[in-house]
Amino acid sequence: MAGTGGTPPVGGTSVLARGLSATGKIARGIVRYLEGVLGADKYRVYLEHQARTHPGVAPMGEREFWRDYSDWQEKNPQGRCC
Repeated sequence: MAGTGGTPPVGGTSVLARGLSATGKIARGIVRYLEGVLGADKYRVYLEHQARTHPGVAPMGEREFWRDYSDWQEKNPQGRCC
């Protein structure tokens, strides 16, 4: 008998596996949201933009990007608390 004794039915997944999968998707969504709010996704967004609008041009490395972004912020303050 498939599906009895704790084994999932053939071709199906267990309730626990589906629950963990859904929990993982929710957690990834929360992390992605927080990255957006905190600005941690700026480099990823930059890479996507660079690939879309400037194919064939090597993007800045992550360290160089953050240095450039920090310099830009210092020159162009925008509604920051500090």
